[in-house]
Formats: sequence, C-alpha cells, structure tokens
Amino acid sequence: MMAMLSGKQQNVELDPAGSLVDADMGAFYTWLNQQRLPGSQQSSFLVWFEGHQEALAISPALPRGTQSESPVDIKTLLGQIT
Repeated sequence: MMAMLSGKQQNVELDPAGSLVDADMGAFYTWLNQQRLPGSQQSSFLVWFEGHQEALAISPALPRGTQSESPVDIKTLLGQIT
C-alpha cells in the first residue's frame, strides 16, 4: 500500500494477501472508533468480504458470538442488523 501511495513511478506488484490484512485492520479501527460515539450501543457494523461469500455483522439485533452457515444476500443482512 505504501508503494502505491508514494507517488513514485514504478511497477508495483499486487499483494492481495497484504491488501486483505490492510482491509481487516481498517475495519477493526473503524469499529473501535465507532465504539467511542454517543449511542454506540445501538449502532450496527457490517463488513462484507466481496466475492468470498463472507461477512461480519455486529448489531444489538443479532446474538453475540454466533456464526451462521446459512446463505443470505446483502439486502436481507442489512434488514437484520437495523
């Protein structure tokens, strides 16, 4: 990521695994910052791993510490967390 943002004209190799780590950390820090806001106990958080059929949803409307193997589309998932 740093090589891409530096602005230097060079051939930058793609790093999907590194990008996934960057996205994971970005989502985690976004969630941490969300927890500092007033009303955070009523807020929902959704991360959708596009193209891999995985998502993480945190919401007062969902049970804690559970995992679902049932397929669901994004519209249904958004309806469940709001």
